[in-house]
Amino acid sequence: MFRSPFRGVLDVCVTALWGCLAAVLFLAAFAAPFVVGLRIASADETSATDKLRILYSTRFTFTDDGLPLVTVEIMGNRKDVRMRAKGGIVVRPDGQGGSTVESDGGEAWTITAEHTRPAVIHDWTIVDTLTPDDAPGVAAALTRWKERGYEPRSFEIGTMFGVNGAVIDTREVRIAIDPVAKGKGSARATEIAKRFGVRTSVHQELVRRPAGTIVAKSGATTIRNPSVLWFTPKRGTETITVADVPVGTGGSQLATSTEDRRYWGAVYVTLDHDGSLIAANAVPEDKLLAGLVPAEMYPDAPASALEAQAIAARTELLQKIGRRNLTDPFLLCSTQQCQVYAGAGKEDPRTTRAVEKTRGLVLLREGGGMVDIRYSASCGGHSEDNDAIWGGNPDPSLRGRVDHSKGGMTRVTDANLGAFLDADDGAWCEEKSKPGKLGKGRFRWTESMRAQDLDARIAAEFPEIGRVTALVPKQRGVSGRIGVLAIKGDKGVIEVAGDLRIRRLLGGLKSSLFEVKRQGESWVFRGAGFGHGVGMCQMGAMGMASAGKTYTQILGHYYRGTHLHRLY
Repeated sequence: MFRSPFRGVLDVCVTALWGCLAAVLFLAAFAAPFVVGLRIASADETSATDKLRILYSTRFTFTDDGLPLVTVEIMGNRKDVRMRAKGGIVVRPDGQGGSTVESDGGEAWTITAEHTRPAVIHDWTIVDTLTPDDAPGVAAALTRWKERGYEPRSFEIGTMFGVNGAVIDTREVRIAIDPVAKGKGSARATEIAKRFGVRTSVHQELVRRPAGTIVAKSGATTIRNPSVLWFTPKRGTETITVADVPVGTGGSQLATSTEDRRYWGAVYVTLDHDGSLIAANAVPEDKLLAGLVPAEMYPDAPASALEAQAIAARTELLQKIGRRNLTDPFLLCSTQQCQVYAGAGKEDPRTTRAVEKTRGLVLLREGGGMVDIRYSASCGGHSEDNDAIWGGNPDPSLRGRVDHSKGGMTRVTDANLGAFLDADDGAWCEEKSKPGKLGKGRFRWTESMRAQDLDARIAAEFPEIGRVTALVPKQRGVSGRIGVLAIKGDKGVIEVAGDLRIRRLLGGLKSSLFEVKRQGESWVFRGAGFGHGVGMCQMGAMGMASAGKTYTQILGHYYRGTHLHRLY
């Protein structure tokens, strides 16, 4: 058993010894501004290979202040990365504990790569998912697929850690078969699903990391190092500014605009899958959340709504570690797929207070484990079941319910949908309950589309059905959101499944909770809500807060069978 030397770090390490060692070495590599009196083997005694392996580790550690240290993508797919810091930047070729270099050319550095080699990634088809304590189930699944002629493998994802007497376990075991080259896994998974009648998805395995030399230049100073370089502000109270970060895309060069962004903590530059550059930020959880929460909820929302959002964001962040970006040299991406993160300078005093007031609080299931946090802008008066939107197993914490101060319909159907849409008074997410104009046009909305435009959209994907003659909901969830939509044409009929796919196909509707009618040469959609409607309704949280509800009451309303726990 490994005992951490740090205050607030894991009380008990419950993963493999290498995972514990990796966590401590990771902290040594990245947490220089946050760790005092570090007493382990110095970083220069760690091989370059081990240092690079740590970047790809899903293990999870804490700073000396007792806060989780998280690595977040800044941008990827870059030919060069430029950064600067007031007072200068310290470059650490060997990480904390090794040599440091300061430029004689000023405050700015330009980083490029040379002699690069891309990664090798395999796509596996996931055919079963089990809990890590179900050893008989794992063994049976491996045997079953071996008897079918495959060489199955098990992959464990997620992480497990103990803090202040609580053990948090987000692990799962994936049974996977038939590896193929990256990009071909989706087609193969679909093929296997049809053949065996099972639900499948894709797991990516990093077979070989990308390789090359990272080159950093500032004035007459040039530094070359294999695969990675770390950068910290010379002044510990300053931030590092990274230039030309794509806006709204998590680093993709397809962005239409860029901006310079500041980051707390350390920034490191390493190699992307194709041998281009990735920049990432190693940042304590409080600094990260202070930048995240204002992007998730209006900072002028009522205080208890912001506090509920801070707890939800913290739970979501910790729950995702080790379950996303498994082939990347960071724990979380910075897009909506993970959590939208725009660095320092985006903080607001009100949201920062919410993060500080709720320090360490996360939402746990009554049966153990963190809640799979989901939230959307507005549920429109009724939230939705998780399985109705994304399939999979029903989650007891994510059950749809009426979101109304006076109660109301327990299930929205074709028969009562019109009455539901007409009843626009008293819902927690109704606009009248919000300060200012928050949520305007999200509770109830009407959109129209010319028939010829809808025909063109449908024909682009389903040319065989001809002109659209009817749109018929075939399946609705408990909130009335459409799960399967029949599109009838003068030449045929097709059925489209999936909340997001339906919304996009019909021109980007705010939600799939709608009724549709043909009026002359147009289709008119009358609907409710903005987003998928699962979990916390953010506009509803604001309404509850305005009515005097606490963050505990708000979270208890949207996530049933849960309780709050302070991890640190």
